[in-house]
Amino acid sequence: MFKSLASAVMAGRLQAVTLALTFAVLAVFLPPFSLLSGAVVALVALRVGMRGGIEVAALAAAALFLLGLALGSPLGGLSYALSQWLPVLLLAAVLRATSSWSATALVGVLVAVLGVWITHLLVPDVGAWWQSLLEEMLKPLLQQDDAQARALREALPRISGLMTGIVAVSGLLNALLALMLGRWWQALLYNPGGFGEEFRAWRLPGWAAVIAVGCFAAGVWLQQDWMTEGGMLMLLPFFFQGLAVVHAMNHALKWPGLVLFGMYLLLILAMPQMVAMLTAIGAIDALADFRRRLPQDTDGSGRQP
Repeated sequence: MFKSLASAVMAGRLQAVTLALTFAVLAVFLPPFSLLSGAVVALVALRVGMRGGIEVAALAAAALFLLGLALGSPLGGLSYALSQWLPVLLLAAVLRATSSWSATALVGVLVAVLGVWITHLLVPDVGAWWQSLLEEMLKPLLQQDDAQARALREALPRISGLMTGIVAVSGLLNALLALMLGRWWQALLYNPGGFGEEFRAWRLPGWAAVIAVGCFAAGVWLQQDWMTEGGMLMLLPFFFQGLAVVHAMNHALKWPGLVLFGMYLLLILAMPQMVAMLTAIGAIDALADFRRRLPQDTDGSGRQP
């Protein structure tokens, strides 16, 4: 199914614009469709070039603008294009130039961290702004008199202080996942197995792990939201590195397919714990390089030495 969808995207610019637009509209009702919309833009940018990707995104954004204009909300389409497709295009440009997921992730983190820190500089009390917004959005829940409402009221100030970082992490995660989906589609059509090889080789340098853990720990200890948010963003690529380590070990050691199935099932059922564990594995791997210890006939990325 996905190979047919990728083929439809590459059939022509009109088809790509139509699919990007369709998935963007469907994302209003089912948010995961935003990944498919971003993947369409990513596939065109990776295969045809950045000019092609920009053209598809711009034409789809113009169509969204006209649709929003007809519905009385003309800025909705433009905001979607800027928030969903622009980050994907930026990351696609880096991946296309470097063929390195690590470099792509580092550039994404750098841009996101700078955005968060600039926001804190420009808005004196961004946490208070978020708290006001969340209180308005959650007003019906907060007005209830039960244990859950009381816990929410107590946690709201802390959550509000980190909301800028949470939104940035969500945006970067969405862009990376859309880019991965687009890269996988590209591999299905033109380089079978290539995506898996690239992903299993995902490895960030040790200094990045030290800075990420140090920034996050310092932010929590000093109760500085801007540092904690920066650390959250810096740690995100190590979650993917943890996944890459498990995939590389599964590939090299020929584990049963149920191992990966179980990991992803646990990731759904116990997300906070699994995310923390995989991030820790990724950060440690940046320093210890677990994949170097895999059997000598493979480097864990599926290539012979």
